Amino acid sequence: MIRTRFAPSPTGFLHIGGVRTALYSWLFAKSKGGEFLLRIEDTDLERSTQESVDAILEGMNWLGLDFEEEVVFQSNRFDIYQKRAEELIESGHAYKCYCTPVELEEMRSEQIKMGKNPGYDGRCRDKAEQAGDCVIRLKSEAKEDIIVNDLVYGQITVHKEELDDFIILRSNGVPTYHFAVVIDDNESEITHVLRGDDHLKNSAKHIQIMDAMGYDRPQFIHLPMILGSDGSRLSKRHGAMNILEYKAQGFLPEAVLNYLVRLGWSFGDQEIFTVEEMIDKFDVKNLNKSSAKFDLEKLKWLNQQHLMNTNNSDLAEFLNLHTTLKSKPTTETLISFIEAYKPRVNSLNELLDYFDSLYAEDFIVDDAAAQKFLKATILEPLQDLVVLLDQVEWKPESIHQIITNTCDKHNIGFGKIGQPLRVAITGGTQSPSIDVTITLLDRDNVISRLKQAIQYIGFENV
Repeated sequence: MIRTRFAPSPTGFLHIGGVRTALYSWLFAKSKGGEFLLRIEDTDLERSTQESVDAILEGMNWLGLDFEEEVVFQSNRFDIYQKRAEELIESGHAYKCYCTPVELEEMRSEQIKMGKNPGYDGRCRDKAEQAGDCVIRLKSEAKEDIIVNDLVYGQITVHKEELDDFIILRSNGVPTYHFAVVIDDNESEITHVLRGDDHLKNSAKHIQIMDAMGYDRPQFIHLPMILGSDGSRLSKRHGAMNILEYKAQGFLPEAVLNYLVRLGWSFGDQEIFTVEEMIDKFDVKNLNKSSAKFDLEKLKWLNQQHLMNTNNSDLAEFLNLHTTLKSKPTTETLISFIEAYKPRVNSLNELLDYFDSLYAEDFIVDDAAAQKFLKATILEPLQDLVVLLDQVEWKPESIHQIITNTCDKHNIGFGKIGQPLRVAITGGTQSPSIDVTITLLDRDNVISRLKQAIQYIGFENV
């Protein structure tokens, strides 16, 4: 059975790059009928925080990236790592190193002077056990280059000259990343390791540990990094922020996953995927070697596409849950509002802003919009509409007709009255067609807002 895992470090929040790795690992397992696990690599006790752990778990839950089995916390497994290190010493594959930081620095300086790549020279390999602090090093037995077989990059060669006796257990009993990840992957029976391509060279170290411990090698799948829109390393200014910030900004989890799956994977020219389609069509053969650029505008576009396909009742539930309004419109009006506005917004937050603004008890008109569109030339048409709207059947077709008739009467184009009406009734310059927008409010409310606009024009032209 295929078993994959996602193993974040809780020294920060779950961000875009980590989510994509989690997504690909999750999709690969799901597409093969396998299992996906979550491990928290919290061996850095000083920097790891419960806040980060909670944010990772909340982010995974929001995205719907469910996992089998209980979460593994490396901080609960220090005794296991200690035992495995001692087993390697007993088998002759590791040894205790008593070198001080000063000795190590002197050694490196001398190697650099001689034009060599700095690395541990194995001086403690045959030392007898002694008192004092020590680390445990793996005894590198690489007689030839190590070949890392990767499903994305093919065969990667790591030359034996680059390999030294690296530390697997620190003097305080804390394992290094290389040691802990190999043990945990083996004990969790991970068959495929998906991670960033910055770990490609690390895989050579991991293979050495696996061979020393008699472990089977998993299949490696290294993923090219995500770059910022300017081609530099992805950072917070590009969008590499806590994934929950995207939730707070009104992005849909399905849209975020859809966007991320396309940052390094493709299925023909298809752009929009449901989660079910991602699972059905995901294949590591279609992963790209080249780095992808993060584009916030593309994410917004995809979010808009997914909003269009979101059930109106789900959007109504969101609005009812998050609105600041004390008095809400009827369910029928709420659904009509959603149908009218969701093609015009890129996020849930934009939909909520329009909703709260349109139905606000304390209605506010944008001052700049009022000054630009509520002019004396439109005063008489607005006065006529107040009378006509009080009598017309309350549906878009009828309202459209009386606006057209008013334009004909005053010899003005529909556009000359549309924007002033929009400003007067919605408070701003953006809305669906004005006849539809008017029907989203009750008759008395619309007439009241038009009278306020007329009063504003009269006051401005005194």
